[in-house]
Amino acid sequence: MSAPAEQVSHAEKEGTWAHDSHRNSLSRQVTVQLTPQQYERLFFQPTAAKGDLSRRLGNPTLLGLLGFLVPFSNTMFCLLGFQGASANSLAAIVGPWYFFGGIAMVLAGIGEFVLGNTFPFVVFTVYGVHWVGAAYTTDPWHPLTAAYGAEGGAMTVYTSGQGLYNVTMLLVSFIFTIGSLRTNVPFVITFVALDFLFAFFAAAEFAIGHNPTPEGLEHAAYLFKIAGGFGFVAVVMGWYLAIITVCASTGVPCPLPIFDLSTKVFRDSKAAANEHAGAVTETTHA
Repeated sequence: MSAPAEQVSHAEKEGTWAHDSHRNSLSRQVTVQLTPQQYERLFFQPTAAKGDLSRRLGNPTLLGLLGFLVPFSNTMFCLLGFQGASANSLAAIVGPWYFFGGIAMVLAGIGEFVLGNTFPFVVFTVYGVHWVGAAYTTDPWHPLTAAYGAEGGAMTVYTSGQGLYNVTMLLVSFIFTIGSLRTNVPFVITFVALDFLFAFFAAAEFAIGHNPTPEGLEHAAYLFKIAGGFGFVAVVMGWYLAIITVCASTGVPCPLPIFDLSTKVFRDSKAAANEHAGAVTETTHA
């Protein structure tokens, strides 16, 4: 009777060891594919998302990044005059403005909202809606400038409205710049570049309305090109972040540093302490 008992006990031990070994093996496999440090830095949020949704659902950050970069890169290339393009070439890319900039970024924003990431949710959603508005204004199917008579988009009443809108987007981007100070360096540089971009956009629109002569239009084109130069800085930083994010999401080794600021900027503030305490609580509970 003792022999079968020993065999059962031995079999149970083997089964338990095999189960534990499989579980440890699986845990090691997940860790190799994506470490917690890698995963957390995929979100442009200085603190970890609350709850475990970020572990069970996909990460929308990469979608938001590419949704911004595809139309934005093409827009900056046109403003800089690559391959004979100009500001008049923008009507040819309103499709990406609608679908990449509008739909993809808004969907990414909703995904960030579901995960509890307030800052990237607002950033992706606001810029996504901005792309839709810009596409609607530029779309040949919606000739808004026809309402202004023969002068069209060169009338002061039209360009002033466009200029003031860009001033408003400058204020929005400046607020985002402040919020990005606890994310990472490339993200901060992107927002600083966007601040200058919208500032020169506004200056160019005002210049067209105040001096719609050939000389004035040439000056406005020069201002648009300067805006494109600042936008190109944002393009470089955006693709830099996209490379890091796609590598981290798939476990591909990436030597590019993220220059994290969440533990360096305002780290002793009460708000930062509460945020990190919440993140630690979630981690400990898990």
